[in-house]
Amino acid sequence: MKLHLGISTCPNDTFAFAALIEGRSETFGLQFEVELADVEELNRRLAAGEFDLAKGSFAAALELSADLGVLPVGSAIGFGNGPLLLTRGPAREPRPGQVLLCPGEHTTATLLYRLFYPDGPEPRQVTFDRILPALEEGRADFGVCIHEGRFTYGERGLTAVADLGRRWEEASAGPLPLGGIFARRGLGGGTLRRARAAISASLECALADPAGALPCMRRYAQEQSDAVLRSHVDLYVNQLTRDLGPEGRAALAALAERTGKPPLEVLGMPRLFHLAPKEAWEASGGPLWEPPSLTGEGFVHLSFAEQLPGTLALHFRNAPPLILLELDAERLSDALRLEPSRGGALFPHYHAPLPRSAVLRSWTLGLDGGDPSLDLPHLDWEEDSPPA
Repeated sequence: MKLHLGISTCPNDTFAFAALIEGRSETFGLQFEVELADVEELNRRLAAGEFDLAKGSFAAALELSADLGVLPVGSAIGFGNGPLLLTRGPAREPRPGQVLLCPGEHTTATLLYRLFYPDGPEPRQVTFDRILPALEEGRADFGVCIHEGRFTYGERGLTAVADLGRRWEEASAGPLPLGGIFARRGLGGGTLRRARAAISASLECALADPAGALPCMRRYAQEQSDAVLRSHVDLYVNQLTRDLGPEGRAALAALAERTGKPPLEVLGMPRLFHLAPKEAWEASGGPLWEPPSLTGEGFVHLSFAEQLPGTLALHFRNAPPLILLELDAERLSDALRLEPSRGGALFPHYHAPLPRSAVLRSWTLGLDGGDPSLDLPHLDWEEDSPPA
């Protein structure tokens, strides 16, 4: 299946998607037609239905929540990474009648400006790369700066009036949701899960080899300095980029509440599995399963579908019969976390006893004394198989 994917030219996106663009990472049976554009253009074209999935502003996606949801991977959410309100010369507050530039009507940057400066001048919308030159040349009094410019504005003789991201963090007591990967609900669960896995694979490739992503980043960057590009990635790519988790979901809920919009649904959540010795699982009884790892390591080991072959090969090659359990993540608590494990890849861990009520279906592996991996069922990306 071919998907039309839009991403921005900012370094955190070209970093995360470099391996996918260049054909260096797994795509899980999907073909991606990747198009790069300014974030406001992406917002407009998402609204027009031109992309199957695309990076966009959370402010824009909240207006489209009936048609779009957010994938759990690829978001720009964090602390200290928000847009800056800049001016030329001494810092001063904007007043009506002055010229103030924003990087797009539907960007989170414009939303924050309107939230914190409701009586300020009505913003004029331009692409983000025109804002700093307009301030330098005196064609604008103020500008809301995003992307690489937040690292170089001082070198251009500009002054920060306000850090709009910090103001959001203080007001909400949480991280700022800037942008995410938004997808159409109509793609279906299987396709959305494949897309999530493909984007995760590309991101993990970049995190494992950051230098390998630099050529792609340089190709589209406004600032060519490798130091600036790396600083941009360090600021905008974090644990919440790898997975929204409870903190990211809470931040999205706070933004929706503040704007009076319905919250975005998280789409493409991967299927979740646990492997246990069959005899121990059946003998334990009771509503909760507490394997030895819970006491020894503090969590229950889980895997996504694409991680199961590697887990079986590494840890269960000569194991006695196993029970493979598929779990319903919605029935698990916030004790479910994604954490670095084998080779630095993110694996799901459950930091509490595992409730048997969360089991959707099960399979027995290695019952005849053979290699359990040989009995691994074909785990279709869809969830249409009946519970065992």
